Amino acid sequence: MKIRRSFKNLFNKHFEWVALSAGLLLMAMLDPTSGSQTICPVERFGFEYCPGEGLGRSISLAFRGEFLASLAMHPAGIAAILILLGRIVTILKNHIITKQNGKLS
Repeated sequence: MKIRRSFKNLFNKHFEWVALSAGLLLMAMLDPTSGSQTICPVERFGFEYCPGEGLGRSISLAFRGEFLASLAMHPAGIAAILILLGRIVTILKNHIITKQNGKLS
């Protein structure tokens, strides 16, 4: 039971920042020129329009330094990067502060 509790504690504290970091990394490695696959649940249900259409490609273009193309693909791409990076930094900062105050992390 102690191992299970330790795993659950680690999962609860680190899942969000690891998942956000992995998502950003995967979108950074995405080929923005290939539009063959979609993960949009709206399109998967058969609708033609997806509100986030091009967001992943926009993020990928921004990581490549093509900022104008990124904005043209989806105007929220660069903002999404900044928001996700801000959240990751906030989580990690809170973990560091908690450790420095002597609390268990």
